Amino acid sequence: MDVVPEPPAKRMKLQEGRSSGDGNEPPPPSSIGADLISLLPDDALCEIIVRLPPKDAARTQAISSRWRPLWRSAPLSLDFTTQDSIRPIHKEVTRILSTHPGPGRRFMVPFHLVPYNPDEQTVWDDWLRSPALRDLQELEFNGYFLDPPPPSALLRLSATLRVAVFGWCRLPNDVVGSLLFPHLEQLTLRRVTVSEGTLHGILAGCPVLKGLLLCDMMGCRRVLINSPTIRDVGVRLWWPWLEELVIEDAPCLETLSVVHKSSVLCQRISIVRAPKLETLGCLSQRVSRVEICTTVFQELHATSMKTVMRSVKNLALDVGNLSLDMVINFMRCFPCVEKLYIKVTTLPPIPSQFTSGIGNNNVWRRKKSGRIECPELHLKSLVLTGYRGNKSHVDFAMFFVLNGRVLETMTVEYKKQANNCDKWVQKQKMRLKLDNRVSQSAQFHFTLAADDNLFGCTCRDDISAVLSY
Repeated sequence: MDVVPEPPAKRMKLQEGRSSGDGNEPPPPSSIGADLISLLPDDALCEIIVRLPPKDAARTQAISSRWRPLWRSAPLSLDFTTQDSIRPIHKEVTRILSTHPGPGRRFMVPFHLVPYNPDEQTVWDDWLRSPALRDLQELEFNGYFLDPPPPSALLRLSATLRVAVFGWCRLPNDVVGSLLFPHLEQLTLRRVTVSEGTLHGILAGCPVLKGLLLCDMMGCRRVLINSPTIRDVGVRLWWPWLEELVIEDAPCLETLSVVHKSSVLCQRISIVRAPKLETLGCLSQRVSRVEICTTVFQELHATSMKTVMRSVKNLALDVGNLSLDMVINFMRCFPCVEKLYIKVTTLPPIPSQFTSGIGNNNVWRRKKSGRIECPELHLKSLVLTGYRGNKSHVDFAMFFVLNGRVLETMTVEYKKQANNCDKWVQKQKMRLKLDNRVSQSAQFHFTLAADDNLFGCTCRDDISAVLSY
């Protein structure tokens, strides 16, 4: 069939309609293929360069004459923490520092990319004394496995740092005892050897500190927190270095996270004053004694219930035996909890004086225990990791099904079953009597637990970013 062309008058009418401002007109020819990013002001382009990986940032000089001077005028950011390569980069770092005039924004080089040699400590000193790192705001120093002290040039940078990470090194009092960090907001000490007095001296020299992360440290048996500004505290225990963690006075503290990576025991965690504490975890039976003002838990079992903290909204527990009485006592201590994370792990045997009421009997007795505010008025999310499907675990979970009046989601994480998982899950749903749930809008999810799950599939984000090491 032949195609009949449109009359000229009709074609002109259609063209007039396309250009009548209906929003569908094509872009003008002058804007097609234009470099719109280069039209941004210098400050915006410099901020883009700062956020790029080091190599990509340097390569922006080759884009065009518009970009060529920007890399040298932008604050220097050398952050190799996300680099996949394991090749040493100290020559590359030296070359960049020698060509950039500064100032510095970020200097973070992981220890595996810069093998440390005690005879070459001048390399770090030369780096930190470079004009390119003047007014540096973020620093990461790693001493590899040789436990060296930080370079003496650190004194030059301490006045401007906002973020500092020290790893695999030793912090002697004669090196850091006199240091002041007037603008430091985030401090991370990872596998650092430091005395109790030196650590507390460092903290006292950080008047605006907001976040503190202590990972696998040695030499300090007691950590005492007294800070009017600190908001997040994270502690990871691998070796038996910590005996006491005391939050004596922290009026702005919102998150306290304690993570156990082995069977290491901590003698005592004490919270004396933290009126704004919202997130607490992961309390474990590896902690011999937990003190919340005048409330005391021995191996997570309440021995004194005198204090109520209504500020806590997120709570994580790591238990060896799933005990409903134990969890109810925590909900009475923290009656306004909205998100509750419980992980069941294999722990060392619990002393006999604390085994009363645990085991296979998690049947709820309302007349004996009375009304509980948390599940009736506040609890919206529950994550139960390590669910085995036995009678004790079914009775435990069923309590929240039948009493969680405002419950929105309940996630049950289980290990892979030898038989058909789908069939096993359907059986568990029937045993939990989900059709009788008191919250008709509640959603129930059964998922396979990851082998490296800490305490709940979503707990990492809710606990705090301080656990992102």
